[in-house]
Amino acid sequence: MTSSSKMGAKRAVRVTIATALVFTFALMVGAAVQSLAQTQPPAPPTAPSKQAVPDLPKVYMPGLGEFMLVIQTHHAKLWLAAKARNWPLATYQLSEMKEVFSDVEDLVPIYKSVPVGQMIEAITTGAVAELEKAVDEKNLAKFTTAYNKLTAACNDCHKAASRGFIQIRRPTHSTFANENFAPARK
Repeated sequence: MTSSSKMGAKRAVRVTIATALVFTFALMVGAAVQSLAQTQPPAPPTAPSKQAVPDLPKVYMPGLGEFMLVIQTHHAKLWLAAKARNWPLATYQLSEMKEVFSDVEDLVPIYKSVPVGQMIEAITTGAVAELEKAVDEKNLAKFTTAYNKLTAACNDCHKAASRGFIQIRRPTHSTFANENFAPARK
């Protein structure tokens, strides 16, 4: 056998092997497609039973404690702003605090059989009105008196709600190191 005929024979063997591999691959793909076509579709997942999964709220609703922490933050910042005579910031903090009081009245009107919404309205209305007037007048003395009344009203409410162990007071220093309470320079 000459070298060219040997090369031709090797080439023929390679072509035969390649053809066999392609044919085998085609048979495997065809069998897999036919198998998939004959297979029943998987059953849809069954809905979990209501007993297995508790009913969960669709939206997160803060509890009374979370609302009170926000009020406490605004209460502290209100004092710090007024003490620094930053009346625009005091106005803002008072507005924010009133908004959260209103949210509590609407969203948590009763807490453990205690009419929190009614208590907030009754206890804070007068003190908040005095604070608004003092802030509008930019009068620190009147503000201090009204602020002390509001703080006492908060503590009275806590006592009436069997939470007398929560005692709010006027801040002695800022815990908000990342906020400047001084009025902005123009």
